[in-house]
Amino acid sequence: MKRLALALAAFMAASPVCAEPLAPLHDGVHDFDFAIGKFHTHIRRVPDPFGEPTKLVVYDGIKTTRKILDGFGDVETIEADGPKHLSVLNLFFYDKTTRQWVLYFPQGDAMGPPAIGAFHDGVGTFMGQDSYKGRIMLVRQQWTPKGPDSYHFEQSFSPDDGKTWVSNFMADLTRVKS
Repeated sequence: MKRLALALAAFMAASPVCAEPLAPLHDGVHDFDFAIGKFHTHIRRVPDPFGEPTKLVVYDGIKTTRKILDGFGDVETIEADGPKHLSVLNLFFYDKTTRQWVLYFPQGDAMGPPAIGAFHDGVGTFMGQDSYKGRIMLVRQQWTPKGPDSYHFEQSFSPDDGKTWVSNFMADLTRVKS
């Protein structure tokens, strides 16, 4: 016990003293508020980002987002037309403990793995894992507000643990005026 006390005293003596208090953590519960409402969405999807990265499929439609869970979650629906009809439901949940958002993008009959992250300097970056053609890869989603009535969304895959990124889903959204 005496050795532990001496080791702890030595550690404390060697530790620098912080002159300024730590800044409070950002409460990001309202970070997605810019996306609440009804938006026109123009989507460009790359069906095979590693085989044919320049081939795009285009969709146009409506994206609607509303708050749930007393403001600690969002439900996003997308209805868009292109080569075929796209109908999507996404779920976003804010974790008050970690102060991060957990995003779910259901895929077919499965929920899909979550992407987790937060907003920094006005851009939301969310990371997760997904599979592409049977291979597990990092996936990154980024939300970039462009003002009160528009924003850009982009999803990218990384086959090399984040060294390089290949975009496979891009959307530009503009608020629908009442």
